[in-house]
Amino acid sequence: MRVAGMTALALGLAAMLAACNGEGLDQRDTPVERAAAGVVLGGALGAGIGAAIAINPALGAAIGGASGALIGATAGILSAQPGGGYRPIPPAAGAAIPSFYDSWPPGSHPPPAGTSVPPPTAGSG
Repeated sequence: MRVAGMTALALGLAAMLAACNGEGLDQRDTPVERAAAGVVLGGALGAGIGAAIAINPALGAAIGGASGALIGATAGILSAQPGGGYRPIPPAAGAAIPSFYDSWPPGSHPPPAGTSVPPPTAGSG
């Protein structure tokens, strides 16, 4: 149970760290850059967790580093921003629904400027 929990936390952390950018949408951000960051972060995280939970820390670090790098690269590629292959939408020349508000009944407008609510009566409070 402890190994499964640590593995799930490691996978989640690797996916979150590979998806971190902080700059918003960047068209120059490529999947290769994300994969490189994922390999480094996933390899380091996998080696650390592998050394911490394995019986033989050296073997755990080697196996964890390799599998962490693979998982980190996959998470980095999957979290890359899609390309901006869209065209701008021109604004409409006229109103979408002409004279829509003209058919509203009287009284559906704000009160005139300078009006106020009458003061409360003596027994209302």
